[in-house]
Amino acid sequence: MRRHAGEKIVPGVNVAVLANDAIGNFVAATPLLQLLKTESKAASVHFWCGTRVAEFRHAPELFDLFLPLHGSSPAELLGLIAEHTGSYDWIINLESTAHSKAIAGLLSGELTFVSGPCVGPGGRGELSFPDDPQGELWADRRWVAEDLKERYPFLRSGFIAEIFARGCYFESEIPPYRVPSQPPGQQPPDLLVATSASLPEKLWPREKWAWVLDRVGSAGYTAGLLGAKPKDQKTHWMGGTAEDELVAQGLLIDLRGQYSLPEVVGALGQCRAVLTLDNGILHLAVAARARTVGLYRHGIHRLWAPPSDTLTVLTPGEGREVSEIDPEIVWEAVAHAL
Repeated sequence: MRRHAGEKIVPGVNVAVLANDAIGNFVAATPLLQLLKTESKAASVHFWCGTRVAEFRHAPELFDLFLPLHGSSPAELLGLIAEHTGSYDWIINLESTAHSKAIAGLLSGELTFVSGPCVGPGGRGELSFPDDPQGELWADRRWVAEDLKERYPFLRSGFIAEIFARGCYFESEIPPYRVPSQPPGQQPPDLLVATSASLPEKLWPREKWAWVLDRVGSAGYTAGLLGAKPKDQKTHWMGGTAEDELVAQGLLIDLRGQYSLPEVVGALGQCRAVLTLDNGILHLAVAARARTVGLYRHGIHRLWAPPSDTLTVLTPGEGREVSEIDPEIVWEAVAHAL
């Protein structure tokens, strides 16, 4: 394997992209996947992701083959690695986990270019990043820093999808999110809401959700709850108890688990507005061009808030928690979006 350090990638190469299968991570990879198709003119793009987003596996505008890096049995994964090792000209790993770094190395042939984190030759240590600004960016642990653009002038934003693309030496405009979409079986409620998240520090108190949703109903709008099936919710997300209580209060129509992921995108594109935490639904909503109000941890918003005119970003301010965000400010933003 060898580091890609800006060498010209000739058309017709075979590329592998490795990414986490959280919905937000999947969506954040789609601008890079588009650039590989349109600018690199890759002969094939294989997307190693995971079972949580397998419903998006048919997306020829993004990739030619979807492979379950995450969620497969060890035997299945070893078989896939054996089948594809040495077949790629360029491997791009968007994850810093030991799992992804090891597999990036295992998939590499002697002349494979590698971008992103990767184990070193023979599985020892880590493959050094290039000695240039892009390599420094890959190695930087402070992607949420306020001065990121000043330290790396080739960045036009601190958005994670742009960081991925610039780390691969793409210089053009970053494409917007693009994900497969299908119409839902029925017209969605006016407001679609997602109250769960992967981390406790992302959550907003049930009482504040209830306060806002009560005003949504009083204004004559309907509201629906998106998310995983309740029995599956605890596996990857937090906030299920609050969801159940909001549904029991009659503040939300329970739509959890009723749509496929492409249908979720379709529903988001048909509703009037979206209110959500920083989670996968937010990124799908932006992809669907829905008017979206997103509640973010301060600082994290610089990395994970996509630059979109349809997204209103609300944070608690420096040094404060998401739980402190004022519901009156949230309602004002939601009312404007509706």
